[in-house]
Amino acid sequence: MKVNGVFVTDYMKLGVMENEIPDEPKADEVLIKTMACGVCCWDSWLYRGVNAPGPMPYVIGHEGVGIVEKVGSLVTNVKKGDKVFAAYGGNDMMCEYFINRADGIVKLPDDTTDWAGVVYEPTCCVVNLLNIADIKMGDHVVLVGAGYMGMLTLMGLTRSTQAGRITVFELREDRREMARGLNPTEVLDPESEEGKRVIKEIQDKGGADVVIDFGASDSGFHLADSMTKMAGKFVIGSFHRGDVTFNGTKWHLGGLTVYNLSPFSNAHYPDMIPRTYTMIEKGVFEPAKFVTHTAYFKDAQGMENMFQRACDKKDGYIKGAVLFYEN
Repeated sequence: MKVNGVFVTDYMKLGVMENEIPDEPKADEVLIKTMACGVCCWDSWLYRGVNAPGPMPYVIGHEGVGIVEKVGSLVTNVKKGDKVFAAYGGNDMMCEYFINRADGIVKLPDDTTDWAGVVYEPTCCVVNLLNIADIKMGDHVVLVGAGYMGMLTLMGLTRSTQAGRITVFELREDRREMARGLNPTEVLDPESEEGKRVIKEIQDKGGADVVIDFGASDSGFHLADSMTKMAGKFVIGSFHRGDVTFNGTKWHLGGLTVYNLSPFSNAHYPDMIPRTYTMIEKGVFEPAKFVTHTAYFKDAQGMENMFQRACDKKDGYIKGAVLFYEN
């Protein structure tokens, strides 16, 4: 079955090309008509040829949402016509149709129309992170980086965990303002005098109980590491695309527990998907609030603009979504 999809055709160049997918889903799979697909930070790196699956051109996308077209013979959780989001599957969802494992999708309400707003795969990653981090009653939690993933994490921290003091460090003023709206204890620019004072205060007191790195940079990684207390938890949420260095003596003698929390850290990750949707329904997470950019997949100029903003974070960019219907 040939379907049109979004391909990276060259360095920072996109094109619509045909992608071949099976005509029928396997027994435990579902064929989905794509309505939207989120633009992950990973997609923005693939756009630049980093961590590429092979030579260009290659198809991208792993945050798909849409309508069930066909189901395999063993599938019982959804049926044809159901609206669903996918949160565990392949990297070919930026196509008109994609096939996904049935345990990697969850049914959405029948009246769903805001397709960009129901891109829930990233929230599943955050729920997995918070569950494994296992924040205890009264823990001081430091969050480094309040981009899209950091903001979702902050929603979870302030609305559904046992955290005591919650300290957020973020370089951009617009994101600091958004973070303050989620009511953490404090939100600071790490390069300001006040930010430096609080960093030193945390370090001088021995560090925080849990430090979460969503800075996606060497400087963010080292800042987070420096504020983790002895026997504390250093939670790496960022996908660092290259070598990072750390002080092995500090980690070993300090007894740090270091988590690298990609979905692959959890052998039972599909269990997180319906749990995440439950928390979204309860209002703990509101991912739609952070979708700032959308583009129709055949609108070449709109797509290039959105992907460039995903790289440089200008124009207030936080989260983008590719639409497979015209507004």
